[in-house]
Amino acid sequence: MPTHVNQVVVPRTRRARDRRRPARMVETVARESDRRAERLRLRKTLWGASRILIPLLGLGALGLAARALMQTAAFEMKTLRITGTARVSAQEIEVIVRRATSRGVLRTDLHTLRAELRKHPLLKDVEITRVLPDEVRVRVIERTPVALVARNRGTPVCVDEEGVVIGDFHLLGSQMLPLLVGWSEEESDLAAAENRQRVALYRQLQQELSAPEPSYWDRVDQVNLRDLKNVTVNLTESPMTWIHLGDRDFRRRFELSLQILSAVKKQDAAELQRLGVAPTAELLQEDVTISYIDVSQPSRVVVRLPERPRAVTPARSREAVEAPVRARTRARLHSTRAR
Repeated sequence: MPTHVNQVVVPRTRRARDRRRPARMVETVARESDRRAERLRLRKTLWGASRILIPLLGLGALGLAARALMQTAAFEMKTLRITGTARVSAQEIEVIVRRATSRGVLRTDLHTLRAELRKHPLLKDVEITRVLPDEVRVRVIERTPVALVARNRGTPVCVDEEGVVIGDFHLLGSQMLPLLVGWSEEESDLAAAENRQRVALYRQLQQELSAPEPSYWDRVDQVNLRDLKNVTVNLTESPMTWIHLGDRDFRRRFELSLQILSAVKKQDAAELQRLGVAPTAELLQEDVTISYIDVSQPSRVVVRLPERPRAVTPARSREAVEAPVRARTRARLHSTRAR
């Protein structure tokens, strides 16, 4: 017999909706995003640090390797080549170089070595080349004496084209140079500049008198350059006669003075007249001595004879002796009356 079943449908109870769930999801997503950003920043930081540290570590390793390499015996100097020496002793240079390269060729400070070598008065410049592993090449440029300078005290000294004193007259060897007179021994920039001008004038005079042929330079005994606007010379065959040449056109004026001296020696009045010199009786005397010839202005030549010493009479001599005594007596009397 069928059984009757009563079916009751009961509606499903709905869960209460959690309204906080979206907020929690947003918070979770934000935290995850922050963690990712933090990991990214850390990765970038580590990458940047590695880009700096790795080269530094490499450089450090290279430095240690280089230091170890520099200390090896392979860089000890075995070959030294010195060129350009004429007056400077190569042995003297070698002593300085070997002392500077005692720690090896690679560790040698070439700038310091060059500065030390240039302290030598005869060295104008030095070029140093390092050829690894064990060679040093030194090429020196020496200072060349161009003038022999008279000093107030001591023996004459040689100077180069820059006016630098480089040694005594022994540097010239067998070479003969006229003596340069009028050198300033003051230690100042102005004196140094004037001395350089004196050397330049001296060399210009040498150049003009040496060429073309005939050369007159070997006939010059002294060159007085005290006045830079008036170069004055005397001759080896006539040292008592000074010739004033001015500051230019030295060869033409020097030849004019030689012609005047020759005419005076020959007592040639017509030649003296042609040269612009008045043929006076005193000038035409036999074996006359000329004090100086001024040809700095060739159109107006001046010739001077030595001044004759003035004779002093006994009365005048006594007057010269007694005059100061009388002057002191008058001053003493005047002082007494004033009191």
